[in-house]
Amino acid sequence: MSEFNYEFDRLIGKIEHNITKLEERTLCIDRNLNLTINELHLLECIQKATKGEDGPTISTIAAELDITRPSTTVAVNKLKDKKFVEKVGCINDGRSVRIRLTPKGKKVFALHTEYHDGMAAALNECFSEEEKQAFAESLKKINDFYIAKLSEKEEEEDFDF
Repeated sequence: MSEFNYEFDRLIGKIEHNITKLEERTLCIDRNLNLTINELHLLECIQKATKGEDGPTISTIAAELDITRPSTTVAVNKLKDKKFVEKVGCINDGRSVRIRLTPKGKKVFALHTEYHDGMAAALNECFSEEEKQAFAESLKKINDFYIAKLSEKEEEEDFDF
């Protein structure tokens, strides 16, 4: 592995770690929310998948987060016990259970959104317009690279028997 490849890979890992750690400290620890970073992101997924009065189903959440339905059920039940979400019957289909944020969950989601908006605004101040353009293009290339790699993995998995 070339030194550039090693440093690039190491830097991407550090950035990912630092983003997650700062978000967890700022929102979960400093505000004493009694949430993990994964639970916080689960709340975000639930809110973003909510349409009108109907929240998403466990299956929808599991698919969105690419985790199993049993793991999703356990995580949602923990959030329910902490009073961040509620389970309600579907308006159109009485057999279906939907997950919605409680007022407490909506407050945390608003804090999470505010945090991300603030971080983006603060980062925006660090760069000139030219640097922002180059940075955005670089991030898009990095994201496209990882999306392509994920697609390759999914295609490989399709051939498992």
